Amino acid sequence: MKDIDVLNIELQKGKFEHSEEIGEGVILDIGKNGDILSVEIIDATKRLGREVADKIAQRYLAAA
Repeated sequence: MKDIDVLNIELQKGKFEHSEEIGEGVILDIGKNGDILSVEIIDATKRLGREVADKIAQRYLAAA
C-alpha cells in the first residue's frame, strides 16, 4: 500500500462547490460563493522539501 502525502490547508468554512487544479498537484477547493475554502498539495514532501514537511508535521500533526 502506498502512503498518501497530501497537505490540506483549510482557509475557511463554506459550502463546497468544485475543485480547480491551478498547477501540477496544487488544487483549490472553491465554495458556492466563489471563495477559496482550502488549498491541497499532492506529494507535499516532494514539493516543499523534507525539512519543511517535517516542521509542519511536528507543529500541527502532533496536536491532532
